[in-house]
Order: sequence, then C-alpha cells, then structure tokens
Amino acid sequence: MYIMLKVNNWKLVFSVYVFTLVCIIQDTAAYTREIVNNKPPLQKRPSWLQTCKRSNPNENKCFRSFFEGCFPALAAGIPEIGVKSFEPLNIDQVSVSKGSGNLVLSGGFQNLVIRGPSNATVRRASLDLDRRHLNFELELPRLRIRAKYNLKGNILLLPLIGNGDVAMALKNVHTNVFTKISLINETQTGDEIIHIDDMKVSFEVGAMRIHLKNLFNGNDILAASINTFLNQNGNEVIAELRPDLELGLADIFHGLWNNVFSKIPTKLWLV
Repeated sequence: MYIMLKVNNWKLVFSVYVFTLVCIIQDTAAYTREIVNNKPPLQKRPSWLQTCKRSNPNENKCFRSFFEGCFPALAAGIPEIGVKSFEPLNIDQVSVSKGSGNLVLSGGFQNLVIRGPSNATVRRASLDLDRRHLNFELELPRLRIRAKYNLKGNILLLPLIGNGDVAMALKNVHTNVFTKISLINETQTGDEIIHIDDMKVSFEVGAMRIHLKNLFNGNDILAASINTFLNQNGNEVIAELRPDLELGLADIFHGLWNNVFSKIPTKLWLV
C-alpha cells in the first residue's frame, strides 16, 4: 500500500509539504518581531562605521559602502550595544497548527540556525531622507539552514508523524529589500535614529536542497521518496512558497535591522 501511495500520489505529497511550509512562514509573518534591547546606543564612531554626506548620502555610492562596511561587525556581533551575531542567524521557533478533515497537521520547528548571511554582496543600496526610503539589493552565494522539527497529523488515511533534524541549502539567493523609514529620537539619549516602519522583501533562489530525517516514524522508503521528490522539484517548491516566504523574511529582518539602526545614531555617520 505504501508503494502505491508513493507512486500515485506525488501531487498530494507535494501539496501537503508546500502547505506545511506555507503554514510555518504564515505563522512567522503574523507579527513584526521587534527586539527588546536596553543597551545604550553608540556615542563614538567605531572604525568600521563609514560616514556619508547627509545632503547626499548616495554620492559616489557612499551609502552602499557604509552598508557593506557594517557586515563584518554584524557577523561577529556587537555586544556593547546588544546586537547579536548575524552569523549564524538564530531563530528560536515557528509553530504549525493548521488543517482539518483530510488534512491535519500540528507541531513546529525549533532552533533554526542559518549560516551564510554574512557572505552577502551588496549590489545596490540607497537612502532617500526626503522620501523616507531605504532600499538595498543583496546576493548570497549559499545559505545553510538546520533545525529541529516535530510534526504530527494525517493525510487522508496515511498518518504523518515525524520528529528530528531538517537540513536545507539554498544557492545563489538574490534579494531585494524596500523599506519606508522614519527619523525618530532614541528613547535613552534623544539621538536621532532611523526607524524602519515598513519592509517588503522579494527574492529568487537558484537551487534548493532539503532533507527531513525520521519522517513517517522512520519509514525509510517513504522518507527517501519525499526528500528525493522535493529536491528534484526545488524550483517549483520555491515558486509556490515565494509570497509567504517574502512576508516571513520581511517580518524577521524588520526587527533585526531596527535593532541595529536604533544603536547607530545618525550623528555618527550622516555628517
């Protein structure tokens, strides 16, 4: 019976996994993850912080250089201002609780560790203080993601039960980020800072590899078949997930970048 399901229900299996991943991202995108950080902002300009002209921050691609110059410090983390390392990037948990009738899934993913963000190349970055826009374009050669998962449910008459490790690799990730910003006063010092009010993310992925361990209570035949199918149809998986992934990424990075900008007063880099 398992062999017949494997051969004849590829579309069902594919739809279920797309649905599952969409549920994860939609859960992530339900709110903006602002970061609570009581550390004081910088008061002296560190060596890695480049300055740009306030009157024209994009002159000679200055803002692009400023943005890219921050990456090594962000990768290592800046503990004195409460900015944690971007390399690896850690996300604690996303939950799944969706479906009814023929499709019931519950559980979640925990301890997501994402490696590769600090290897980004800044292809474009611009700051428009008058129009309140801050936009940038990044290329990442490779992202590696590891996490724990725990899923339980039913697909028609077939139980779906699994818990264990999941590993994913994304290659040639091209990302565009568009934000609307405000210039506000930081609460502790009154210094002017940039605050991201709204963020939109679009991205493309060249290739994807994924492996979910211990699916179907360790049924190696079904697990291997599903993992093989997902890897052979990576572009289709990404295409189906793109709108919800973009919402989820915007949600997460909205909070991360607000935390960074809240600790770097404009007086230190817009002169």
